[in-house]
Amino acid sequence: MTFKQLYNQELMKIAFLLALLFPLLLSAQTEIDTTNQRMVPMSQTYQKAYQFGNKYYEVGTTKPFTGILYGRYDNGQLQTLQEFKNGIGDGIWINFDPEGRKEIQGTYVNNRIEGPVTLFYENGKVKGKGQYRHWKQPIGWWTYYDLSGKVVQRMLYTP
Repeated sequence: MTFKQLYNQELMKIAFLLALLFPLLLSAQTEIDTTNQRMVPMSQTYQKAYQFGNKYYEVGTTKPFTGILYGRYDNGQLQTLQEFKNGIGDGIWINFDPEGRKEIQGTYVNNRIEGPVTLFYENGKVKGKGQYRHWKQPIGWWTYYDLSGKVVQRMLYTP
């Protein structure tokens, strides 16, 4: 076997391993740690324009907010939890339906909704997984599941 053949064989092994690990990387998101972060309702904040969206400040302060901002439906259930650092979205965000069930979970990067995202069925099972870029634009391979967890569709989103 020539060096080039051996090299190509090793590259194929690496590509295969990356293909196996990629879905695990997408699902590496964790839950928001609500025990060690300050939580403030969005209604207790004000906003100032920022290069991407707005920067959040707690009412009565001039220091950009760091912690978790949340919103609630009229029935008291959580509508959203969002991690902020220095006034901008940076971390995990989760949106809930009016019954308090998780609908979607994703990430903020520099105040943009980008990176891994997971969609959920009402029973909490994963409905779909993929990546967002530039404010919730799907990009790359997305995988969709039925209620039993079986893959029913894979879709490639291109820019």
